[in-house]
Amino acid sequence: MTMLQALLSGVIQGLTEFLPVSSSGHLVIFNALFGESGGGDLAFTVFLHLATLLAVVVCFRKDVWALIREFFTALWDLLRGKPNFKTPERRFLLMVIIATIPAVLAGAAIKLLHLDSFLENIFVVAVMLVVTAAFMFLIDRLRGAYTEKDAPYRVSFLTGCLQAVAILPGLSRSGSTIFGGVLGGLQKEFAVKFAFILSIPAILGAALLEGLDVIKSGGLDINPLNWLIGFAAAAVCGVLAIQFIKLLIKNKKFWVFGIYCLAASAVAFLAGFGVI
Repeated sequence: MTMLQALLSGVIQGLTEFLPVSSSGHLVIFNALFGESGGGDLAFTVFLHLATLLAVVVCFRKDVWALIREFFTALWDLLRGKPNFKTPERRFLLMVIIATIPAVLAGAAIKLLHLDSFLENIFVVAVMLVVTAAFMFLIDRLRGAYTEKDAPYRVSFLTGCLQAVAILPGLSRSGSTIFGGVLGGLQKEFAVKFAFILSIPAILGAALLEGLDVIKSGGLDINPLNWLIGFAAAAVCGVLAIQFIKLLIKNKKFWVFGIYCLAASAVAFLAGFGVI
């Protein structure tokens, strides 16, 4: 791997991890068009996942720290037999936990049922990109007012279910969770924050599973400079992508991603039928 390849890999990972365009869907399209894997070195991919995790922590550091603190204090209260989830911070913590459960179950089901090949179907990608586009157009039209102070827990479950379904290639995880939050009545800015903080356990889970595969494969081919370049690029682009999402949600410009996903879907269909 050259320094340029490491840089480009970091840029692509940082942007597609958070922009609602489905990084997994684009990988399937890439493989269909060029007949080769765009995944690169698995250990390096795990490293880039950790970089995007850092991006989320940096952008929402106050909220992340509050959630960590509340987790341990809530655990202590439970051990004392005095559970309390009425504060906004505790409610937010419980929302994240509830929303994470469906994704964990979906990931386990994929592994146990050996459905990995289904996740590489180009026509699944094409259809799911259309669904993602629909979500993007609808986000601009929906309104909500709930925050962590009063959001009903059913919104967390709805958002978690959409995150679980977003394991399908072409269905954007960030787009689906933002849409789920707004559909459930969350204030748009809070829906974005909830979606990205919800990505933390998802990214950690993906990094853990891929890390286990790295260990099983044995050995690491590490070029410190290339890895550092890729990590920095992924982290910086991840931060920029998150800030860009915040800007678009305020200005009701999510339709831009809708148009892009429709165009990507057309490419996927054409690739699937062998036209291109």
